Amino acid sequence: MKIDIKSIICTAAATLIMLTFFVVKTLGVFDIITHTQSVDVFEYFSVILFMPFFFYLGWQVYNNNRKERINRKALQDILDDSCLVSRADTKGKITYVNEMFCKISGYKQHELLGKDHSVLNSGKHPKEFWLDMYTTTVKYKSIWHEVITNKNKKGEYYVVSSWIMAEFDENGKHTGYLSVRQDITELVDSLEMVDKKSREVENVLDAINKSNAVIEFCSEGRICNANQNFLDIMGYTLQEIKGKHHSMFVDEKVKLSKAYENFWIKLNEGKFQSGDYVRYNKLGEKVYIHGTYNPIMEEGKLVKVLKIVTDITESVLQKQEIERKNAYLEHAAKILRHDMHSGINTYIPRGLSSLKRRISDEKIKELRLESPLKMLEEGLKHAQKVYNGVKEFTNLVKKDAVLEKEFLDLNLILKNYLSSTSYKSQVKIDELPSLEVNESLFCTAVDNLIRNGLKYNDSSTKSVHIYHKGDYLIVDDNGRGMTKEQFRLFSQPYTRGENQKEGGSGLGLNICISILREHGFEIDCVKLKQGTRLKIKIQ
Repeated sequence: MKIDIKSIICTAAATLIMLTFFVVKTLGVFDIITHTQSVDVFEYFSVILFMPFFFYLGWQVYNNNRKERINRKALQDILDDSCLVSRADTKGKITYVNEMFCKISGYKQHELLGKDHSVLNSGKHPKEFWLDMYTTTVKYKSIWHEVITNKNKKGEYYVVSSWIMAEFDENGKHTGYLSVRQDITELVDSLEMVDKKSREVENVLDAINKSNAVIEFCSEGRICNANQNFLDIMGYTLQEIKGKHHSMFVDEKVKLSKAYENFWIKLNEGKFQSGDYVRYNKLGEKVYIHGTYNPIMEEGKLVKVLKIVTDITESVLQKQEIERKNAYLEHAAKILRHDMHSGINTYIPRGLSSLKRRISDEKIKELRLESPLKMLEEGLKHAQKVYNGVKEFTNLVKKDAVLEKEFLDLNLILKNYLSSTSYKSQVKIDELPSLEVNESLFCTAVDNLIRNGLKYNDSSTKSVHIYHKGDYLIVDDNGRGMTKEQFRLFSQPYTRGENQKEGGSGLGLNICISILREHGFEIDCVKLKQGTRLKIKIQ
């Protein structure tokens, strides 16, 4: 606090003068000293000397009071501009509210004055809450500070941080309450939103933890935690891996590689890493995983790496098996295309033609060779059609291959394709449109659907009906029936039905669908009351 030296000196001087004047005057009144002209002069000059000090001190008191009033008004203005201020009597009836209070509560001043504070009560606080306020402010004469939820005129909640004190008169009698509040609704809403987002993040992490394998690494790559899913995949317990380096899951060659070193350098730089990796479990067996490494940074420094793992071992092994079998199929296709080409398209046709030239019609009739010769001719014709289909299909394997198509009558090409088959009488073909197709491949695909409809069929009168309706080419059979889900399952390579008694590789339907998609057609399946309906969208 700043000391006013002048005021102290003036007060001391004025006090000394008045004391001296009082002593001399008292002595004169009681005739202790003789009343002389010198005493009058002394008393006169004492009063004259006292006046400047008196006026100076009075002016100081006036200035101090004026400054105090200014400061009080400034404080009141600050409160009015920034806070909700109200006063209430001892019964809680509102006697004063400022403009900010009206603005936040939504009430006008005349709507609040004389009303009980309960008009703002949200009902969210128990009676004990308000009893504590009364005890703190009236009984203990202290300031009560709490966060209160009120309700505005529209019935909407708002939150205020409140300071309430009881007011007393000079005799100590309780006269009312003074309340100062700050609106913190937006802050509370923000905190609730942050809390909600935090819970959402926790729920997401919990869901990830339950449905995925998760492992956490410290910044230097040492394991600090792993969930049970990860431990089950790798065959370890947490105690066996905690504190050890990530490199325990990779082989020695990878561990010493520059790529592995750069992998951790990038993570320390905060760069996300993702990909398919080969890791080794406790037994030293290969485990194929898809892993996402998520660096968690604080102030630009790596503190943790969260890795989410998906075990893809089964799918990788299936892919390898498919690739191995596809290699066999590709080799078989090459044999068919190159080594069997001469037999199917040269030697057998020439031999059959030579045989027919050497045997006269009379001899053929005599030996009853008409039917065997016709079967040889039809069989050769069908084999050549199949060969052409395989040839066209294997051509698509070539880089930048384009399916060769021409505008053809579907009725004509399908009936011609089926003419040499033993099951042609079991297939009914209605009027079909003309489309741009590759004849060999399209007929091969539809033939596969026909043979499946007849093969997986327990009816005594097996049949297939092919017709056109709207945008679809439809193939109906009267077999066992197949649901959409079964159709999707059997469309996978090398997939067979459970307890299936018929033979086969399960590859035919997959190839059939591939051929139709090469044409830009899509196929769907509907199970009928008896049989299956395959819908090929052709437009």
